[in-house]
Amino acid sequence: MGCAGSKQTADDGAQPQSGAGSPPVAQGQVKIDGASVGKAELTTTTDVAQVDDGDLDDDDEPQKQAALGKRGLGISRKNFCRTCAAQQQSAQKDASSHARSIKRVLVVIDVQDGYDSEFIASLPADVGGSLGFIQDEHAVKASYELGSRALITAFEPGSEPKISYNKGWNKGLPGEAMDAVATRAVAEIQSGAYELIVFTTDYLERSGAEELGVFPLDKTPWSDPTKPVALVGYDKYLTIAAGCPGVDISRRIRKKLPDVTSASGKEGTANGTPALYLRKQVDDAFDEDREASQRTGGAAWLDDVDVDDDGLPRADAQTLLQQLSARGYGPAEGTQLSFVGVVTNRCVASSLLHAATLGYRTRCLMGGCRAANAAAHEKGLAMIREKGGDGMEMVE
Repeated sequence: MGCAGSKQTADDGAQPQSGAGSPPVAQGQVKIDGASVGKAELTTTTDVAQVDDGDLDDDDEPQKQAALGKRGLGISRKNFCRTCAAQQQSAQKDASSHARSIKRVLVVIDVQDGYDSEFIASLPADVGGSLGFIQDEHAVKASYELGSRALITAFEPGSEPKISYNKGWNKGLPGEAMDAVATRAVAEIQSGAYELIVFTTDYLERSGAEELGVFPLDKTPWSDPTKPVALVGYDKYLTIAAGCPGVDISRRIRKKLPDVTSASGKEGTANGTPALYLRKQVDDAFDEDREASQRTGGAAWLDDVDVDDDGLPRADAQTLLQQLSARGYGPAEGTQLSFVGVVTNRCVASSLLHAATLGYRTRCLMGGCRAANAAAHEKGLAMIREKGGDGMEMVE
């Protein structure tokens, strides 16, 4: 889970990350106005908070991130864990001056079947991304150079090396954690306190697309572009790619609120309240990065959010800010965004902090957030408290 990112054993396995249209940002760096800025540079600016590395797993390795980018990692590990206090306070003051009343929106971050360990374990062992499937050994038909993707060796039948697709984090979050988040989300929705419900889901490219997961075949450093790797479709080791069984909103929510589903398009209802569904391939639901490539005809399309049914960029994609503003829930309308979801220290923190810098009033509903473990959850809450600004509330 780029979002959930449980700590994994040192198997040197790779995880999905986004950013095909732009260079990846190494761990310990942040993108400001399109540039990668190191933490040492940030700490010289008094109104910019330091970037938090978050809990590292193997796929957070700086060399690996720099080497793989989106093609190897699927869910981008880009964290919006920074905030410019002056910019944020100015935006919130401007928004408040235009607001007559608070418009309340609930944002449910990535509470989907594909991040639920009990759902993953319940799938038949021959289904890609299931617990049985990722724990099995799979023959590698060919090896490729990491940098160029040039073929190194096509293995003869019977001589193929075998690898496991088990990265640890892709086994999902504990069932009790998912149940706590889903229960809080349902209670908030049923309260009738919100005018709009936003559900985000991680949604990777369909099998057969140009982006593939990367698995190492030896201990050659990730900085070496000739490192031999296996290229594996996201649908083999995750259930959150297009066409896979884990892309929908958690059945723990859908069982109690039958009108909730991401399978019926971008708009719907949740217990009768208008709902908006956003597909993403990055931690930050408010991501604005664009891709200009052959598949976009050279035009700058949104790269990682509002993707099409195959998980690909599309010409008319809109950022979450654009979609909310078009519905009357922009920062200047006095909108307050309340966040629940997984995981606290990645997708929840990234999305909430970016929303705050855009001028939104924000609330972190702590009891409705979870991470891979209690320590990671508390670290995420501390990050939000530190960097959320004056317009942010922490609510139990």
